[in-house]
Order: sequence, then C-alpha cells, then structure tokens
Amino acid sequence: MSDIYLQLSADQAEEVRGPTAPGAALAPVPLADGVTWVLPVCVLDDPAHAVRRPQLAACAARIVLQQEWGGADSTLAD
Repeated sequence: MSDIYLQLSADQAEEVRGPTAPGAALAPVPLADGVTWVLPVCVLDDPAHAVRRPQLAACAARIVLQQEWGGADSTLAD
C-alpha cells in the first residue's frame, strides 16, 4: 500500500464515511493529532467508490509518516 493518503477534516470524513456500493464502504482513519482523517489515495481509482469521487478529488493528497498514526492502525485505511 502507498504511504500517500487523502487528507480530510472531521466534517469531510463524516460526509464520505459509509457504504458506497454493494459490499464497499469508506472508513476514514484518524491520525494522532485528533483533527486529521485520512483515506488511501487509491480510493480515487476504485470504481466501488465512484459515488464519492467528487468530494474525495477535492482533498489534498500527502505522505503520512509512521509517527503521525499514533495509536491508529494504518491498515484500517484499506
């Protein structure tokens, strides 16, 4: 998995969280700062999440460093 993630605010995370297609859902993961939420950038290319592409395409993409995860498990972002 890439270390590049879409950066979301808490409000954006709430807006995109949940089912996107049968058997598919988005589940943004919080970073240790308690303010930033992320999703792997690959969700932009996944047809199962096409319904959320307009909102996600507006999000900044960046590398998330290991220390930014804190207690969160980055594997939850898959």
